[in-house]
Amino acid sequence: MPKATQLSFLGIAKETTPGTPVAATQFIPVTQITPKDNLSLLDDKGYRGALVDVYDQIAGVLSGTVDFDGDVFPDTVGFPLAGLLSDVVTTGASAPFSHVFSVLNTGSGQPTSYTLNDNYVAGNRQYPGAKFSELGFKFTADGLLTYSAKATTFGSVTAAAPTTSFTAIPPMVGWAGVAQIAGVTQTGLLDGEVTIKRSVTIINSVDGTQAPAQLWSGPVQVDGKATLVMEDDTALTQYLTTVKPSVDFTFTSGAGANLVSLKLHMSKCSISAADITRGKDYIEVPITFTALANTTDIGASGGYSPIKVTLQNAVTSGTYK
Repeated sequence: MPKATQLSFLGIAKETTPGTPVAATQFIPVTQITPKDNLSLLDDKGYRGALVDVYDQIAGVLSGTVDFDGDVFPDTVGFPLAGLLSDVVTTGASAPFSHVFSVLNTGSGQPTSYTLNDNYVAGNRQYPGAKFSELGFKFTADGLLTYSAKATTFGSVTAAAPTTSFTAIPPMVGWAGVAQIAGVTQTGLLDGEVTIKRSVTIINSVDGTQAPAQLWSGPVQVDGKATLVMEDDTALTQYLTTVKPSVDFTFTSGAGANLVSLKLHMSKCSISAADITRGKDYIEVPITFTALANTTDIGASGGYSPIKVTLQNAVTSGTYK
């Protein structure tokens, strides 16, 4: 019998030892899950007196990837944020707690690793050692705030299906966002996106195991786009004069203990394009920008960071990292 896609689910848990799988403790509503085991097959092409090419394929090293997309829930989105920006500072004596994510610049600089749990109905697999390489946010006024995440992992292992428990908090909507450029609120923002990327290198070694010796996270980079209704020359002038303004996108809902918010703050951005566009009945100006490393958006580990993300919710300290 076929298996229903809608019965799938994704779980996550932080690991004590990188690469050692642990049972899922949180579950993330997703609209797409794409897991993949990447097994290297090594060709045996030794001559044997016959006009053939490949005699056998031998299993080589094994790693994995898990990509997933969904709407932004202001509690579970903290996991991929911590997986990219592992300087996490939580404050507050009660909900809403405030979690501030910046680039970790002390020790090895390596972020927390996670086990991702993919239940695909016909079976259940854990992808351990997950290091996030990308988290992209997108929003429009008439849609939900959405994200896409990418992670590199060790090869999958089978496990018993965990008991699920999903968040009761609704996803965040695009129209509730407030955008500021150089501290000025943008009333004509039509859409936007911010993508945090971090390379993850698979280090394979001759150590008697098929799995990677380590998944190594590299430096962080942040890029973004926004489409504005063109009311004046401000954005174009910022581009032409190489002004490096701050850019903020803030999404908030609820109040009191139920308040939740996500703020993407970039203190110094280089605008690389600002094009006058006449495709509609009104003129637009799409801009493209890169967040630059600075000493304002840092966390407890100091150094430099191109972005500081503040997440407010009822999640207690120590959950994400």
